[in-house]
Amino acid sequence: MPLPRPGVPMEAPAIGPIVVAIRGPSRSGKTAMVCALIERLAPQGIRIGYAKRTHHGLDLPEKASGRVWAAGPAAMAIACPDRLQLTFPPGDGAAKTLIRSFPAEIDLVLLETHAPEPYPVVRSELIEAAEGEATLATWSLADLDGAADRAGGAIRELMPRDLELDRALRRARAAHGEHACAGLILGTRLARYAGQLLGIELPDREKRLVVRVEIDRCAADAIQAVTGCRPGKRTLRFVDYGKLAATFWDLRTGRAVRVAARGDLRERVGEAGEGRHAAQAAAYLAWPDEALFTVREVAEPLGELELPGPPRRRVMCGACGEEVADGREVLTAAGPRCRPCAAAG
Repeated sequence: MPLPRPGVPMEAPAIGPIVVAIRGPSRSGKTAMVCALIERLAPQGIRIGYAKRTHHGLDLPEKASGRVWAAGPAAMAIACPDRLQLTFPPGDGAAKTLIRSFPAEIDLVLLETHAPEPYPVVRSELIEAAEGEATLATWSLADLDGAADRAGGAIRELMPRDLELDRALRRARAAHGEHACAGLILGTRLARYAGQLLGIELPDREKRLVVRVEIDRCAADAIQAVTGCRPGKRTLRFVDYGKLAATFWDLRTGRAVRVAARGDLRERVGEAGEGRHAAQAAAYLAWPDEALFTVREVAEPLGELELPGPPRRRVMCGACGEEVADGREVLTAAGPRCRPCAAAG
């Protein structure tokens, strides 16, 4: 379910993409309005997707793409000089299905439609508002440019103020099974705050960052998605302290910081009962970093056996005969043992 954002009508979510319906009858200027809005909003750094349902075919039957699509592939990608087109079977044709097909990087979806949809709408003056429809602006063909200016301003007010945070939240949500809970939001904010403190752009593509996460809950998925660090690359590791906290090492500078959620967050949100999770999510989205987290510098360096890269050492467990990498063995009187064998005696 989308998280509520106070003052935003219908199904505008707290985490994007924002969806706006461009609604009108045939030949009312819907496509012209879409183009005008893209021309106004895209230069502001907003990544826009366009969605439409049509009864027209997309491929010429005599072309190779038309023949291949008729054969029934699961997906088809076609590159031509001006675009890369990825085609899937039509599904149920519902607006939500179209919107879910966009990648997480899309900030705004303009849905061209003649029928009412449960989203804020920019509406042609040739039709009346549907019951409960939240109209951001209306247009007529005689004043398309002026209407596009008004509609563009209304849509920009609907957008998150921090698009980069919203994109990070969308990456985290995708990694978390499309579930956007309060813990996921807090983990996203925590990871971004650490990146800002260390001066590292996230996700880390320069192999600078190693993260140690202290909890195995929702925030851990967010930290992995936002930082780009992964257990398989030895850049993300877990210690089960049950704390919503993580330590971030910058391998380039040697600096490390530990960022932890303040212990009184739930108390300060103050909401109880069924609405507490939504209240927590709204607070964690809105509060400044300093109100959410504590920070301390960490003097502890990473050891040689903790660094990313190929294994530095391998030994054989004398009990089970399995290989143990990177100093994880236990030295006993009988020789090296893996940790399970050492614990078993």
